[in-house]
Amino acid sequence: MPSSCPECGSSNVVEDDLYSQKQWVCEDCGSLVSEGVFTTTLSDEQQSRTIPYYISTEVTKRPCANLVKGLGRVRALCRILRLSSDMEMGAVSLFERAYNHPTFIHVRLLKKEVLGGCCVLITCRQKNCPITMGTISSLLDADSALIGMVYQDLIKALSIEPTTTSISDMLESYCYGYKLSPGEVSEVFAEPTRRLVERSAALVELAADTWLVTGRHPLPILMACVYVAWQSLKPMDRMKCTLNKFCQISRLSKEVCAERKDTVQKRISELRHVLCKLGRELPWLRGDTVEPSTVARLVDDILKHRQTLMLKALRHYEQEAEPDLSDCTATDEADQLPITDPAAPSQPLLTSKLDQKDQLSGKDMDILKTSGQSELKCGDKAVEESVPPAGQEHWGKRHLFLPPSVRTEKRPRVDAPELTVTGYEEISDSEIEAYIRSPEEVRRYLAVKRKLKDDED
Repeated sequence: MPSSCPECGSSNVVEDDLYSQKQWVCEDCGSLVSEGVFTTTLSDEQQSRTIPYYISTEVTKRPCANLVKGLGRVRALCRILRLSSDMEMGAVSLFERAYNHPTFIHVRLLKKEVLGGCCVLITCRQKNCPITMGTISSLLDADSALIGMVYQDLIKALSIEPTTTSISDMLESYCYGYKLSPGEVSEVFAEPTRRLVERSAALVELAADTWLVTGRHPLPILMACVYVAWQSLKPMDRMKCTLNKFCQISRLSKEVCAERKDTVQKRISELRHVLCKLGRELPWLRGDTVEPSTVARLVDDILKHRQTLMLKALRHYEQEAEPDLSDCTATDEADQLPITDPAAPSQPLLTSKLDQKDQLSGKDMDILKTSGQSELKCGDKAVEESVPPAGQEHWGKRHLFLPPSVRTEKRPRVDAPELTVTGYEEISDSEIEAYIRSPEEVRRYLAVKRKLKDDED
């Protein structure tokens, strides 16, 4: 029995029975001094210590050892990638949800290790952080195919919507960064933002159809399309305006222009060469040459008849590259292009791709689909192209529009020269003398050795 009440210090403590549990209560202040016990251990009985009820029935659920290791792995990945604390907390929370999900409970340990990397990857993509699946694969030293499979399972299990941004969606907000509206610059260089967006969107669609966007960073492509679109709206006054002057007129920051200048110049050159390939197919030019420096005058007509010009350019290029296929028949509907006056008022530039494709025949669509593949359809025949032997022309030169990664021939690997040393070669006297110390070198060596020995002593 307790000797005194800890609240008031009174020694008037009595035993009070409450059902099957005994309590010690102070009669003076009414406070509960001690509760009875249901169970006790041997050590408690020997040392006369009581165990309260809430301690005897308390159950503490400890986290799994693999969960603790996984949380540490997720935090380590976030710190290696130098992510913010908010992104680290989001990745940790996502990993805890995924680890306790029924989809990932009864899986191999390797998948649980990869699961942490997938949670970090999803967090980075939600925050537009440029971390790729290959980076996570190299950090975890895991197979990228396994990471992709776990990534897809994680998205389905937790109903996560991965963020995807289209280059066309970025264009409108990007064009508003250029200060080219009427009233902000002179009338010669001024252009309404809505009109600039429409012309730039048409050029972005053309760049996507001709593989210029594939595998490229979107901002240089957007800047090149905006620049060419701005020139094409008033070509006579703006053709001689360089990219640096355009950046000054539009009040772009010098840091942005200097950082991406070389890349943007390459994209402008590639876009102009594509426009030249299509511009040569305009029937009213009658075979005249189209130069990249003056192609801005033809952009309006090229965008009006983009699909038809692409079909004609592909057919002519295939006929030049494959003379034995010249007897193949083709439909004449796509070749018939109305000759219009370039000075006539232009029609709306942006027409839907679906409407343009509906105007083409089925065989024309087959030519468009197979323009970048290794099989060319001609009538009912299928000519399969094989990779040329070494020393012959690269297969990419037989196609007009190709992704950047296959336009040029890859450099052949240069093997290291084989060593012809056998160990049985004759050694000349001069080589032997080069390995023998001279008397002066011997004296210096002994002096240094004695000095080191004295220093040690």
